[in-house]
Amino acid sequence: MSAEVLHIARERRALMDLMDGVSHGGQFKIPSRRVDESIVIATWNIQQFSNRHSSRALQYISDIVERFDIIALQEVKTSLRGLSRLQKLLPGAYRILVSDPTGNYERFAFLYDKRTVIPTGLVCEIGFNVPAKSHQGYQLHRMPYCASFRAGRFDFVIASAHIYFGKTKKERMQRAEEIRQLVKFVARRARTERGKVFDRDFFVVGDCNIEEEGDAFFKALMSEDFVMPDKLANMKTNYGRDKTYDKIVWVNRPSFAFTEQTNVVPFGEVVFTEAGADAKKEISDHLPLLAEFKVNKLEQELSQIINPDGV
Repeated sequence: MSAEVLHIARERRALMDLMDGVSHGGQFKIPSRRVDESIVIATWNIQQFSNRHSSRALQYISDIVERFDIIALQEVKTSLRGLSRLQKLLPGAYRILVSDPTGNYERFAFLYDKRTVIPTGLVCEIGFNVPAKSHQGYQLHRMPYCASFRAGRFDFVIASAHIYFGKTKKERMQRAEEIRQLVKFVARRARTERGKVFDRDFFVVGDCNIEEEGDAFFKALMSEDFVMPDKLANMKTNYGRDKTYDKIVWVNRPSFAFTEQTNVVPFGEVVFTEAGADAKKEISDHLPLLAEFKVNKLEQELSQIINPDGV
């Protein structure tokens, strides 16, 4: 056995210990998955995810991804070879939904474990209606990717976004407007009469480029009746752990419940630790963000049948 193989095995074990809560005081423990009882949703902007990632980096990414029932990936570049290599490293039950390239030649992808989550039919990019005569209207730079799934008795829709960043005052205004337009669209769908939409249980996840709780971008995200508990609002999700860029928010509905379990995976603590290595460069400048939800309460399903037009 070569020294490199042994080193990687030790780092993978350290990564397992981090996610199992064995090391680092247990502060980064990922909830154990419980089929048909809970769902662990994650989002991760993997910087310029493509075939550029080494086999070693992809192995670490795979070890992280397989801890979740479903994970939304942002910044998947046009080439799908990296995504294909990742899927081969994952257990055989993992499946992929991937979008066409959108703004900045980026794709979105959902990776899900078919043993716990199944797609239910809706897959689309979120585009806004524009007048037929002018063919002009507002669209997000990177059109969010949207899909419907079922976990146990719980049906839901998840929209993955990568909001435009921008540095100038005008560009920052555009960032806030993208967020406002997206949440307005989702909130309208969630309030639409049952039977006229695919499902009204909505999650919005992704890189929202929100720098801190309470900034203009945070206020734009919370401008509709969305839920984001303080733990999620304040979670630092960039590699340096000083920005709150990535988010998981949801429409306030009784069909599921947040378990208060949320976290990031600070992989740089345990991988690419040798002198001269750089986990941020090798993997990503963002950390995976996760949240756990209780699902599959029979009384919730029956309540929806009895009161189909209720919340």
